[in-house]
Formats: sequence, structure tokens, C-alpha cells
Amino acid sequence: MRLFFLLITTIFLLTTALSYPQNGEFIKNLYSNYLKGLYHMEKGEYTRALQSLERAKAADPESIHIRLKIATAFIRLKEFGKAERELKEAKEIDPDNLDLSLALIFVYSYLQKDEELEKEYGYFLKKAHELKPANTNISGYLAQFYFYKQKPREAIKVYEKILESNPEHIDAIFWLGYLYSDTGEIDKAIEIWERGLRINPNYGPILNSLGYTYAQQGANLQRAKELIVRALEAEPENGAYLDSLGWVYYKEGNLEKAKKYLEKAVKNIEDPEVYEHLGDLYIRLGSVEKGLEYYKKGLKNFPKNKSLKEKVEKYEERN
Repeated sequence: MRLFFLLITTIFLLTTALSYPQNGEFIKNLYSNYLKGLYHMEKGEYTRALQSLERAKAADPESIHIRLKIATAFIRLKEFGKAERELKEAKEIDPDNLDLSLALIFVYSYLQKDEELEKEYGYFLKKAHELKPANTNISGYLAQFYFYKQKPREAIKVYEKILESNPEHIDAIFWLGYLYSDTGEIDKAIEIWERGLRINPNYGPILNSLGYTYAQQGANLQRAKELIVRALEAEPENGAYLDSLGWVYYKEGNLEKAKKYLEKAVKNIEDPEVYEHLGDLYIRLGSVEKGLEYYKKGLKNFPKNKSLKEKVEKYEERN
């Protein structure tokens, strides 16, 4: 996640390095020091730039623009703690300034202050979404942030809003269906995914998710298979899709074919469900020892997975 933050906050460094103040009447001394600071920044003389910018700040301590330049100089000198302090002081002056928020995200990522980073990132996305509600990129980032924070209801609201203005936004359709499924609203998930396939019949994530959902229900197994096979035609090595097809065969009772696809899936993806499916398969084939082995492998890689833990405990007792 931190790499994503670094990518978007690179914009901060690019946009603050050489720009000039947009408004305000600077007194001669202030303007002179400010320009000297910019000159030294351009030449890479960040310590000298700080000296001039600090004098400019003394003349106009309320200037957010000058404080951003000072923070930029500290960042260039890799003095991130000082940059953080400067930006926090500036935010006390102008709490709703998104440039400050973006700069703090950059600094927190380098300082590895994950809690502060998440908080600031969430704030930044909410404010940006309020300012530009029609921007589906910002809305999508906000929804994904809610998903990451395990707030599915908030994410659902954002995706529903995206689809109000853009009913054919296929990524939003997929994620809304995923969130409906995750919150137990399976009928809603199926409905929105079927709608998505009418818009884009070859959208792999929806083909797979809808097919897997049908397989989980034990209904429409033929349609489930057709959907997942279509997804695999485009991505034959996709571990999630291979697992889904293996699970359809498992539900049909075709255990040899299920074994073929599930064993291929586990080589292509690290996912607790794949280990669980293989464990279930071998238990059904009568090999409790082999099934327990897969449950344990899965639990080793995903120690917080409750379902795998329960199955390990259950079959260890029997052995």
C-alpha cells in the first residue's frame, strides 16, 4: 500500500518545487527572501533555501505556501521529522488544505507511521471526494480505502453513488457485487453481476465471481462452469479462476477433475480458500491425512483464518 501512496504523493514534490504564490501582497523583504529560497531550491541548495524561506516565514507566519516550501526543503534533505512538524503547524492554520494533507501522507510513508498515514489518507480522500464528487477515480480510491479498513457499508454507498452517475462503470459493478456478497447479500450480488455481464460479457473478474457464487450455492452448476471457463480462456493460469473451476467440479461430484484444477490452482495463487478446497477434496476422497496436511499448510500461511483452524482442530481430534 505504501508504494501507492509514494506514487500519488510524487505529485507533491513536482508541483511545489518551482511554483510561485498565487495571491497576496508581499512586502519587499518577504518577497526577496521567498525568491531567494526558490532560487536555491532550483539549484539544489536546500540548506541555503531553508535560511531564506525561514526569514520569509518570519515576515508572514500564516503563509501556507511558504511552509510547504520549507517542508519540501526538509524532505529533500531527508529530514522528515522536521518536515512533519512544519506541516502539522501549517495544518493548525489551515486544517482543510489538501496540499498539506498530501504532503503529510508523503512524510508519514517515509517515517513508516502507518496509523497516521491511514488516518491522513482517509481524510484526504474524503475531502477530495467532497470537492469533486463526480470524479470516479477519487470515489473509487475512497471506496477501496473503506474496503481496506473493513468498512463495507461505507464502500457500498460510494460504489452505489458512482453507478448513479455512470451506470456502466464495470469496475464499480464488480466491486459492488463483491461487497454485497461479502456482507451476505447474495441475491443483490448476483443481480448486479448479471447486469455487468450484459454490459461487458467478457469481464473476467465478474465471470469468475458469479460462477463461483453459483457453485457455492450448489445451483446453476452448468452456468457456473460456462462462466468460469470463459474467464479462463482469457487468463488460463489465473489461480483464482482455476480454483473456482475445480470447486464447480467438486460440487458436481467429479472429484478427479476437481483435483486436477485445484492442485494447479495452489501452484498459482496463495489463498486460504484454495488450501481449504484441497483439504475438503481429499477428505471426500477418503484421505483424511492428506486433507489435514492441506488445512495445516493453509493455516501456517494464514494463521488468522478461522475456518482452516476449525478444520485442523476437528480432524486432528479424529486422528
